Amino acid sequence: MAVELTDLIIRIALVVATALLFTIIFAAYLRVRNRKLLFISMGFGIFFAHGLITIPELFLNFMITEDMHLLIHLIALAFILFGTLKD
Repeated sequence: MAVELTDLIIRIALVVATALLFTIIFAAYLRVRNRKLLFISMGFGIFFAHGLITIPELFLNFMITEDMHLLIHLIALAFILFGTLKD
């Protein structure tokens, strides 16, 4: 299975961008310590973990189904939504 360089670069760039967002939100949570930022940082943390999981998919022989990707995104977006609507 050949891995295209552009696919690898795009996935790594998205993981780095998600890690940056997660770091900023988690640092804000550590400073303020409220549930609103906790839910939002949990959502971005799930997105970051999902991004890390998708990089080995390029090289290894396992694949996550499309439904599982959508479920992970739904859970992460639900946490971000709960955090946004809190208060």
